[in-house]
Amino acid sequence: MPKVVKSSAREMILKVKEFCEAEQKNQGVLIPLNNVRKRVAAITGVSEKTITRITKEGITAASTSKKIVTPGKSRPHPKKFDLDGFDLCAIRQKIHSFYVVHKELPTLAKLRAALREDINFQGSITTLHRILNRIGFKYKRCQSRRKLLMERHDITAWRARYLDKIRINRTVEKRPVVYLDETSIHNTYHTKSCWQSEEEPGMFVSESLGSCWIIAHAGTKDGFINGALLMFKSQSKSSDYHDDMNSANFLKWVTEKLIPNLPERSLVVMDNAPYHCTQLNKAPSMSNIKSSMQEWLRQKGIYFEDTWRKAVLFELIKQNKGPPTFAVDELLTAHGHEVLRLPPYHCDLNPVEKIWSLVK
Repeated sequence: MPKVVKSSAREMILKVKEFCEAEQKNQGVLIPLNNVRKRVAAITGVSEKTITRITKEGITAASTSKKIVTPGKSRPHPKKFDLDGFDLCAIRQKIHSFYVVHKELPTLAKLRAALREDINFQGSITTLHRILNRIGFKYKRCQSRRKLLMERHDITAWRARYLDKIRINRTVEKRPVVYLDETSIHNTYHTKSCWQSEEEPGMFVSESLGSCWIIAHAGTKDGFINGALLMFKSQSKSSDYHDDMNSANFLKWVTEKLIPNLPERSLVVMDNAPYHCTQLNKAPSMSNIKSSMQEWLRQKGIYFEDTWRKAVLFELIKQNKGPPTFAVDELLTAHGHEVLRLPPYHCDLNPVEKIWSLVK
């Protein structure tokens, strides 16, 4: 079977043929025979530097009894792993076990180490990345729990009660509705996206977030309430502004800035942030010691026996603890106002959230 001549060699043959035909037509030598390098460059159509380089490679190959290879051909290539259906199923099950059994995020490094033990997987992290893409896994932003929790029956009922209260207030009570909320902003705050092209790079942004400022405010249908603004510089290194806006700061703001400027008989709407829900009558939980549970039951005049276990005492506590009493509710009620809490995961019902978006 004759040897296959590759395309690059075919082009070289045509160039040599054209050079020879040109010499025959001119009935002589186009380039002097004593200038070998220049003559070979003209015949093959490559530069003289390339002729020199290939000549050196030929000398080296001859001295080491090796063949001249194509540049880059000896470059290491990633190994291909032909995994069967059993192995692919094992990879899926391993990812599932990380989430469900171990309650752990399956990074590529952890997953590769686990697969080495289970199915003797010898591929690299890059290879594993390609395999995960092939079987349908994509590395992307985590999904929100909101779409799973919004339609829980208790939250559906909470939303119905909230909307009913707003309807009654509009038609009967007619209290001024005041919405309050907190947010944070960095002094290098910037838009996250812009229109760009190869010629127009758009806006360049700073990688440093800079100082963080905590903002709390309240507003009605007529706008923000004058004198109710709270703004202070964050002292926490955490990325969550809730670490700065704690119960003490929140109650101080309500007492000193919000209440003095509220319209009379306001209906104050707020979400369920932990510092909005500081309980005055907090009952013991299962994390409390047994003696504190017994003391709480004793103060309530509820019968129990000293030999009863914590689980039994906790059932008694749940049956008798009653509705929670929040510090901010008591504070606002004492000044003639009423508190209405948003249903969980329903920040879209708070207009201030949309105002923060516009301001930023």
